[in-house]
Amino acid sequence: MIERLAVGSSAVVTNACRGIAEWLKAGEKVSDFVIRLVFLVIPVAIVWSVFRASTASMWGFTALWCVAAWRAARPAQEKSEGKEPALHPDDLADLLWELVGDRKGVHLAQVAQQLAKETGRTWSVKDVRQLLEAAGIPTRHSVRVPGLGVAVGVHRQDIPGSPSPAPQSPSPGGVEQQVNPATATATTPYVRDLGGGATGTFTPDPDQPNRTHVTVTKTAEN
Repeated sequence: MIERLAVGSSAVVTNACRGIAEWLKAGEKVSDFVIRLVFLVIPVAIVWSVFRASTASMWGFTALWCVAAWRAARPAQEKSEGKEPALHPDDLADLLWELVGDRKGVHLAQVAQQLAKETGRTWSVKDVRQLLEAAGIPTRHSVRVPGLGVAVGVHRQDIPGSPSPAPQSPSPGGVEQQVNPATATATTPYVRDLGGGATGTFTPDPDQPNRTHVTVTKTAEN
């Protein structure tokens, strides 16, 4: 039990430090870093003052810490229970291309939301990061997505493969579409039935848009 709490405590500290470091690095400017650092220091100072003023709060924090450490040190079998198998790297790349679209990248939080919709279970940013690492797809600390700002994500340059081309829908029934005179281009000939076994081939003159050459073909009578 003590060993598990020790291992879990180490995991909690490591994950917390890693998350804080990534959050601080996500700022593009020095001012962003300073503002985030201030927002980090103020809560820590408030919590520390509460601990000093009340011993009961310290015991409550200790109990919560033990629970978090115990959960963080769960054996591998417990962690994998109910977990769906990881995506194939090709399927993951297709998912990333779908989310990126014509933008420069996608945030890990966006990938987590999409995976939750497709798999029906909760995905965290940490889960997505592990999935990307297993597929050999690198992440970047500062990826800008219009409307969502800057956060940890995947840049389009790092996604393997290329976007799948949009499928072309064939003509209904596999029959080649007939040329409609109203929509024909300026040089596309079209054929009309003139009646009496005769057909006319109308060819627009490319040099004179208002002029059309007509060739009449009469079917031989039996």
